[in-house]
Amino acid sequence: MKTDIYHNFDDIQGMQEEWDAFMESQKAEIFLTFDWCRIWWKYYGTGRQLRIFVFRHESAIVGIIPTFFETIWLGPVFLRVGKVVGMDCTIATFRPPIETEFGAEVIKYFLNDLAKNYSWDIFHFGPISGIFDKFDNLLNTFQKYIGKKHCIRKHHNVDQTYFMINNSWDSGISKKQARLIKQKYKALNKALGDTNAAVVSKFASAHNCQQVFDRFCEMHKKHWHTLGNPGHFGDFPKAKQFHAEIAQAQLKHNRLRLLEVTKGDHYLGYKYAFKFGEYFVEFLDARLDDKEFKHASIGTIVFCEQLKKAFAEDVKCIDSLRIKYEHKQRMGGKLFPIHSIYICSRRIWSIIRIRIFCNLAWILNMAYYNIWYHRIASKLSLKRRSLWKIWLRTNCLARLF
Repeated sequence: MKTDIYHNFDDIQGMQEEWDAFMESQKAEIFLTFDWCRIWWKYYGTGRQLRIFVFRHESAIVGIIPTFFETIWLGPVFLRVGKVVGMDCTIATFRPPIETEFGAEVIKYFLNDLAKNYSWDIFHFGPISGIFDKFDNLLNTFQKYIGKKHCIRKHHNVDQTYFMINNSWDSGISKKQARLIKQKYKALNKALGDTNAAVVSKFASAHNCQQVFDRFCEMHKKHWHTLGNPGHFGDFPKAKQFHAEIAQAQLKHNRLRLLEVTKGDHYLGYKYAFKFGEYFVEFLDARLDDKEFKHASIGTIVFCEQLKKAFAEDVKCIDSLRIKYEHKQRMGGKLFPIHSIYICSRRIWSIIRIRIFCNLAWILNMAYYNIWYHRIASKLSLKRRSLWKIWLRTNCLARLF
């Protein structure tokens, strides 16, 4: 086993093809592909120290863990924190990209390097995708090799929704739901007064990607503004610039699946998604909210169009990311728990700081996010700003104790 540790993406630009091939072989999410990590670091890496762990056995990659370290102050207390690249300032999750045969050895080397070469109080290994079915084995391996100077804590965050696609695009939908879907298409025809024009769904291409992306962002923003919320591109700092660059980068690799659904002259909705391996990752969506289309349920129609596209590409699963939505479960979505592993220092001052810091993070989450941002600010006619950077960086620690 050989471990190489890199401090920037420029030094490993020539490794991109090998990196992505390994990620796909491990069924890792697109969030850990080379370009996604590189662009995320470009926008959100300021003030942080990058450390990319690449593990090889006889020259072949058997594990890649891109990490970073930072010192975060919260009031009078600071904490030295390590995380996986791309796992804050957005809504990503990941499956650990580690070859099963070498899993124990990779984790052993990783933990040894963390303990010997870096100064930190807590390392957050997560959030780990709900569909990852080897979490208990992973946790046991971490506990086996952690050593006496550190301890392991696990945490169940929220649930993640997946749509399994088997023999047909509507394989996970009940007969009752299938009948309702047909009624939605008929209601759409009635609302438009046009039964001749077909529903057309197309993915953005190289020649129109920017135009489709801009229309999608505008519709997404309009939908959430009607609910008193700025939406994803308003919530997360630099989100629109970040995703505009991500979309172009992934389009070059034929991974972008930005779906635009139209009927006649009407833009009905969008699905901003990616294809990596046998999976679609449904990142965001947007739909027409005009009152005359209320009974047509545009969101359901747009989702069905995406399902048809996924089935045509032999996709086995659509990852719909975090949060529990009842309408997704009615459409056949299955919930899986998202887990995290926290590696905590046993040094007395670290223990004290971790306890104080995590409690302050919990207070911040309750007062700022749950009460102010969701319940109060949404009812005020104020221009909403992006989520606080301190909340984005500390939220993963708010529910630890």
